[in-house]
Amino acid sequence: MTTLYEDLFNPQAVSVSGAAKARPGLPRPAKAAVLIAVLAVQALLTVRLIPSHFVSGDEGRYLYAGHQLIYEFWHGGGSPYYETYFSGAPVLYPVLAAMADHLGGLVAVRLMSLAFMLAATALLYVITRRLFGFAAGVLAAALFAGLGVTQDLGALATYDALSLMLMTVAAYCAARTRDDDSHPTFWLLAVPVVLLMANAAKYMTVLFDPVVIALAALQASGGRRRILTRCAALSVAVGAALAIALALAGTAYLNGILFSTLARQPGADAVFAVVRKPASAIVLESWQWIGVPVAGSIIASVATIAVRKDKRAAAVVVLLMLAGLLVTLEGLHLHSDESMRKHDDFSAWFACAAAGSVASHLRFWMRNMRFRIRNTARTLTAVFVVGTATASGIHYSGLAGSTLEAGGPQVTLEMAAALRPYLSPSRYHYLLGGYSDDQLLYLDHTPVRWFGISDDLYIKYPVPGRGGDPHGQVPGRICFQLSPGCMYLEGIAGYRAAIQTHWFAVVSLWNDHHTGQDSQIAQAVAHTDGYVLLTRLGNAPTWVYAPDYPHAPLHPPGGG
Repeated sequence: MTTLYEDLFNPQAVSVSGAAKARPGLPRPAKAAVLIAVLAVQALLTVRLIPSHFVSGDEGRYLYAGHQLIYEFWHGGGSPYYETYFSGAPVLYPVLAAMADHLGGLVAVRLMSLAFMLAATALLYVITRRLFGFAAGVLAAALFAGLGVTQDLGALATYDALSLMLMTVAAYCAARTRDDDSHPTFWLLAVPVVLLMANAAKYMTVLFDPVVIALAALQASGGRRRILTRCAALSVAVGAALAIALALAGTAYLNGILFSTLARQPGADAVFAVVRKPASAIVLESWQWIGVPVAGSIIASVATIAVRKDKRAAAVVVLLMLAGLLVTLEGLHLHSDESMRKHDDFSAWFACAAAGSVASHLRFWMRNMRFRIRNTARTLTAVFVVGTATASGIHYSGLAGSTLEAGGPQVTLEMAAALRPYLSPSRYHYLLGGYSDDQLLYLDHTPVRWFGISDDLYIKYPVPGRGGDPHGQVPGRICFQLSPGCMYLEGIAGYRAAIQTHWFAVVSLWNDHHTGQDSQIAQAVAHTDGYVLLTRLGNAPTWVYAPDYPHAPLHPPGGG
């Protein structure tokens, strides 16, 4: 197979007319078997992480939201407004995940993520092989499959796997836009469409839109002007597609995109109680998770520039290397590692493609040596690929699973069991604070509608007698303190008013965010008659309003 940049790694492979000379190589079935073996190892390493009895906080949130949106579609009842704070369009992955959950439960949703990640690995192999050759494709795919973050995303029921796969499809379309390829116009038109889908699935993928656009531009034949023209045209097309989609979606989606992704300020801690991290900690974390692919991509960039046979090929490798640093650079900009463990896998995908090109360099150099080693270049390249991928996989696979276990499965199950007798559909309102509130609702498939749940980060309390409703659908003035004309209360004033009027049947701060607002909520409950301390699981209190449960076995502890 002749790659696009064969002249960089083996100039003698291209004749004066540009036609590639045929070289003996592995038959196509053997190459397919190698890819299947890589995918099989990735699948086995991922499946070992899939628990059937526990759901993480993010998984519970998206699955619960998906079920609520489907219920709303069929039965009405107002909008949960997930689009105002989710970091991806709630009508895409959450709904798809809820349908899979209905058919096969949580394991089916996680296996769907595994399928998405296997597709991403396969596309990485195809693209890298297309650019740099078979050995490069195998090395890139094996490095990516062996990463613990890759295996985590394949075992998690979150929209990361779907958005990563869509981004890789966009990159594949970009790599197919060579003028001498079949149907280049079709692939050019597909790039903005698929990028729009990836961006909608998870907004942070917009960070990689310029990378995909530049990759497509570098496939154009001709000089610098042709490359810049294609880059400008694709940029306009992608920008127009995003603008049209946003205009059709409405201001709620715009607010959600700004809140979760675009308008975040460096050092801000308002989003899910994010903790400011020093630059050294952010760099160290990225190094621990994806260090080998990033280091390999840097080595490949330096080697490619040093060869200086094809500036365009060097530009592609450097582009892929820079993409491998994007998430870390964004973390440094925001002084935050929030979700960086998952996002680093997006950067790693590009870094692995660049690192894979090292195999092509190695084989080229060995072919041109004057010793007997040149006759065994293919064998030594295979040894290098297998050895590097195996060593990297053994190291990074040992780091897999931390994302899944972050919520503490045993405590979550105990908390779900403790609250089970006190949660009923559409009867009361509940304040379930903490990182894992949606876990509790999903684990027992509690039929509590979205408008019956508040958390410890946000409340929109309808002031009694002023026309507001629990759904928040009736338009009216929203205030942070009670004053004439206010229909709804937000902030700590909303929590205090809701607690003092016994609006919440259950107030739970388990696994809380440790914010000042949490302590004020606790103080409000402690100074309101009728609330009884139920448990301190999760190192935080959970109260119930005793008059709402006249037949429940409530025994408040002394002094509680």
